[in-house]
Amino acid sequence: MVAPFKDSASNAEHPHLSARLHTRLYDGGASIRTDMVLENNWTFKANPGNLTYELTVRRNGQVVHTQPRITHNYQARWHKVLWTGNTLPQYRVRHHMPYFLASKATWNYDLSVKIPESVLADEARVLASSNTAPMGPAMLVPYFPTTGGRSEIGPLPRWTALYLITQDDRARASMLANADAAASVPVHYRDEGSGQPLDVQRNPNVSVRFGESSPKLPTPTGTTIYTPDTAHQASFAYIPYLITGDAFYLDEAMFWASWNIAGVDPFYREGTKGLIYGNEERAQSWALRSIDEASRIVPDNHPMKSYFQTRFANNLNWYVQNYPQNANAAARSPFGAIKSPWDTKKAGPWQNDFMTLVLTQIAEDGDPQGRAMLNWITRFTVGRFLNEANGFCVAKAPGYWWDVTDSGNQFFSSWKTLFDTNYASLKNTPCAGMAITEGSPDRVDDYAAYARAMLAATSSAGVTGASTAYATWKSMTPRMDAGFASDPTWAIVPR
Repeated sequence: MVAPFKDSASNAEHPHLSARLHTRLYDGGASIRTDMVLENNWTFKANPGNLTYELTVRRNGQVVHTQPRITHNYQARWHKVLWTGNTLPQYRVRHHMPYFLASKATWNYDLSVKIPESVLADEARVLASSNTAPMGPAMLVPYFPTTGGRSEIGPLPRWTALYLITQDDRARASMLANADAAASVPVHYRDEGSGQPLDVQRNPNVSVRFGESSPKLPTPTGTTIYTPDTAHQASFAYIPYLITGDAFYLDEAMFWASWNIAGVDPFYREGTKGLIYGNEERAQSWALRSIDEASRIVPDNHPMKSYFQTRFANNLNWYVQNYPQNANAAARSPFGAIKSPWDTKKAGPWQNDFMTLVLTQIAEDGDPQGRAMLNWITRFTVGRFLNEANGFCVAKAPGYWWDVTDSGNQFFSSWKTLFDTNYASLKNTPCAGMAITEGSPDRVDDYAAYARAMLAATSSAGVTGASTAYATWKSMTPRMDAGFASDPTWAIVPR
């Protein structure tokens, strides 16, 4: 149910604040669960901005919740689950996690990892000391462009991986609290015309981030602690929706996917197509993941189902047409590397690994375009670990930035040339015994760990040579395994 707030004297609706009540009845209606969602996120209403208020919620005159004075960010939302009636249910679902992962709804996290009690206790302690009030960041880093590894950056966030492996209540609380905190980030645009998250089919020239927007969106007043960034966004709501079925998390997944699409300059996204290639590769990877997540979990009869499926298909078609099927062979790497849009000589192996991870999930879902793109990019991402005989030492496979073209901007065509160009001081050094000096092979939050997760996922997806590459890299990074017990973000293993 959607309920506007009305002035008690004039009956005038508040122009920006509204409530959504998602209600479930239990025990024949004797127990009622209402997820109360407060939104300040209309797209086109004049004079948007932060709203300061306090709130009292009554049911049949009885107070069931009070919210002290808060400042509600623009383009943001928060929620509170309220129970009325009989004693609250004392049970929750515990999933059969091997089956959950075997469904291929997500990557195959290593259920054999033993998470110590101390790690879960510390997770609860950190959460308890965090600001989890409405608009609070919980454990998120509010300035998204902050560099370096952190808990939310990965195929899934650290707290979600902890939950999948343990299903411990403390990990679950952390996962849901951080998903709630992501609703405070000003990326939520609800279209007054449709009542749904903003879509570029209805609004082909609207942009919420880059380029000219037509019509021009009203400028909000006030500031927030958050600076959202496509390249450093997490998968906040996907698993929370799968395990709860709560409409709040479904909407969250749609809002983030919508923002990723509508944030691209209308020229580069080709209007209604909703293409997301016009950004650095890690941003493309996480944006594609968010669109994939929405297209998967939006119910078949939902009005936004076809919207996200079409935008998802449009993006995969673009990648396939511009990479594996590009008729201009000189425009695509014979290795399958995607170059940086900012430096046309270079490619980031780790960013290619991010894209590969996203593509494995798409390919495992049976998408033929996702499979075609995966087969192409893994010539580079998996191939780095398989070509010592051709002059590329595996010890240097988790690189940061590599030149992939010569001075004439022609792609290298041999693995030896690629290695010798980027590691000139080692060009005559035998690979055997070469030290791994990039990617921190002992750590679980650096390029070596990204690569290991990528190789496990490509092995699951049946990519040629991936199983061999995974076994090789695992044997070269043995100290990483112990670290997964405290941070399993990248603890993905072959199915």
